[in-house]
Amino acid sequence: MPLTSKELMLIQDNISMCESNIKYLQGCAQLATDSQVKSLCNQLASEEKNDLQILMKHINTAGQ
Repeated sequence: MPLTSKELMLIQDNISMCESNIKYLQGCAQLATDSQVKSLCNQLASEEKNDLQILMKHINTAGQ
């Protein structure tokens, strides 16, 4: 079942948010002096990247 234009716009908004979150978390990881905080920020950025890939799949599937 194809996605509606509203669903596609929501996915695109979520993609933008994921990209912003990734940049923010990577910046936090670079600035962190505590190794546990640095590790947590990197882990959260990695999870956001996974979420981003899932969202991109939906966009790519909808375009076919």
